[in-house]
Amino acid sequence: MHAMGQFPLQFNEQLILENIHETVIISDASCHIRWMNAKAVETLEPLIKMYGISSCEELIGMHMDTFHTNPHHQHAILTSLTSTHRARINIKDTYIAETVIHPIDSQDGKRHGYLLMLLDVTRQAEAEQEREQLIKELSTPFLKVWDEIIAVPIVGKMNIERGRKLMEAILTASVKEQVRYVLIDLSSLTSLDEDNGHYINMIHEGLRLIGTTCIIVGISSQMAISLVHSDYNWKTFSTVRQSIAYILELEGKTIAPIGQ
Repeated sequence: MHAMGQFPLQFNEQLILENIHETVIISDASCHIRWMNAKAVETLEPLIKMYGISSCEELIGMHMDTFHTNPHHQHAILTSLTSTHRARINIKDTYIAETVIHPIDSQDGKRHGYLLMLLDVTRQAEAEQEREQLIKELSTPFLKVWDEIIAVPIVGKMNIERGRKLMEAILTASVKEQVRYVLIDLSSLTSLDEDNGHYINMIHEGLRLIGTTCIIVGISSQMAISLVHSDYNWKTFSTVRQSIAYILELEGKTIAPIGQ
């Protein structure tokens, strides 16, 4: 597809690239950096120090392979490039970018260089990682500790999405498996903040409405202090063993000693 319209005579390529608010780098055909816009200098200045380079001025004339862990692979991609190439790069777990590389060829097909743009997606990547972690935490299986008793370990930070999904999963499992007691295990948490407390209380109340008893276990001394002034109407124990003993007492059952 060809460009359309008449290009304004007062414009030039450098002026346009300079005013693009993205990192733009131009190399020659042999992949040596020849120019970068002001946004590139602003973005790369703090990052290149991690490679032992003091300023962006040193980048001019430097080969792009300097920053690749597998230069031969990168070189093969560039030399065979006929259209735009996209990839994601991670610079020392500090800056994550979508790279857009396009060859600069003349009409007769001669390769003159490459135009490289770095689109900052660090925050997007962090959000994706958080979602992956959320899925991982939600995939924690319910543990059947006794007949009609399951334990649900709570790991990490709660939010609206996780709180609702976890509540739905627990209520669904409780009805399906005819669970009478659910032990919410907080032993992996060092403290209970307002958000976690809110969603755990929602689960507690939801279970109460379907006739399932919810018991909170894994309460540490530090967590107990944070709960002193709360208005949660929870039955709590420091260990799962204590909660099992409590349930057996409610059910009028005892554990026979070994050998009897």
